[in-house]
Amino acid sequence: MTRNLLSTTLFALLAGTAAHAQIVLDVVAWKGNEAEPAGMPQLIEKFEAEHPEITVDLTFVARKDIDKVIPPRLQSGNPPDVTMVDSALNKLWGEAGFLTDLGTDADWVQRMKPEVREVLELDGAMLTQPLEIIGMGNFVNMDLLAQAGIQTPPVTLDELTAACGALAEQGISPMIFSGGFSAMLFVGANGIDPAAGNAAALGAGDDRFVEDASFNQALDRVRALVDAQCFDPELQAGLDPWATAPQEFRSGNVAILPQGAWNIGSFQQVEGLNFQFAPMPSGFSDKGVALDLVGPGWAIPRDAEHADAARAWVDFFAKPENLAIFLQAENAYSPYEGAETQMPELAASYTAARDAGSAILWPFSTLEFPKALQPEWEDSLTGFLLNLDDPNEDTLQRWDDAVEDSL
Repeated sequence: MTRNLLSTTLFALLAGTAAHAQIVLDVVAWKGNEAEPAGMPQLIEKFEAEHPEITVDLTFVARKDIDKVIPPRLQSGNPPDVTMVDSALNKLWGEAGFLTDLGTDADWVQRMKPEVREVLELDGAMLTQPLEIIGMGNFVNMDLLAQAGIQTPPVTLDELTAACGALAEQGISPMIFSGGFSAMLFVGANGIDPAAGNAAALGAGDDRFVEDASFNQALDRVRALVDAQCFDPELQAGLDPWATAPQEFRSGNVAILPQGAWNIGSFQQVEGLNFQFAPMPSGFSDKGVALDLVGPGWAIPRDAEHADAARAWVDFFAKPENLAIFLQAENAYSPYEGAETQMPELAASYTAARDAGSAILWPFSTLEFPKALQPEWEDSLTGFLLNLDDPNEDTLQRWDDAVEDSL
């Protein structure tokens, strides 16, 4: 009798402990560290309050390291419960069968912008919940522009060349134009027609860069910027676009910096830095062109240990009020229809260009351009800045060769 009572009591205690065992949700992301908090501390606290049975264990892994860290876990059947992916990883891991189909019936899938859904949907399966669209354009120091008598960010080519001349006359360095990134943004904004949509055919090798009138003209426009004293091409060619260039803008040493909106937060922390984020001046539009990058999203690996908790995480970010926290921290746009803009007023001209339809989805983020083309763009444009007298064909042929090699 005593033995049976003890056995029953022990079983009840063990069962109660098991019933209340805390689920540890293993989440891997390249957001959420000190440099890019992305609102994650607040969001995790809110998620755990709504799901007291779940504790989130967020591991930060830089994007450049994700390709090394996650594949062994996917292949061994011991993946994280949730992992951050971008369009390239969505395709690579999705086609390999490592990601769970999240389905297409969910409300967030129905609300997704068609152009984003087209990028992420694979053979009728939705493997990734997108989180953001982030802009790339020009950061403009408004105090330096004011010293040259300019009150608004330049959004047309004529305004840009006029601003460069006025700034140079005042002894102010007009513009950063590093071959590794800045030049690529300007050339893309002047080579990719938002209306014609020429990127896919060029990236597939159906059309050729060397024969494309827009890209030939884009390189000519770089020469026009040099003639307008926007920058010294030899000084800019090898400039580090990720460290030196932002620091030059942060320090108030240059008026215009082509870069991504992910810098807004850090620039806002600089006391006295009065800046705006504007679209890239382009011959295609008098409003400038917004260069939108399809950002990361959440995916649930096929062998996730806590699949139900992972679904709860995805459902949590599907709520507009939760995603808004992420977007506001990231200074990014929503990939869903009908969402309120979380961008600050300093990005008003960029938002206006988007609202007017003067925008492109950056073709490296949509996979219209092959991955191998990006480093070729960067290297060849650096060479172009050092040899402006060489024919456009020398640069554009390298892009066609990179596309051909990737087919």
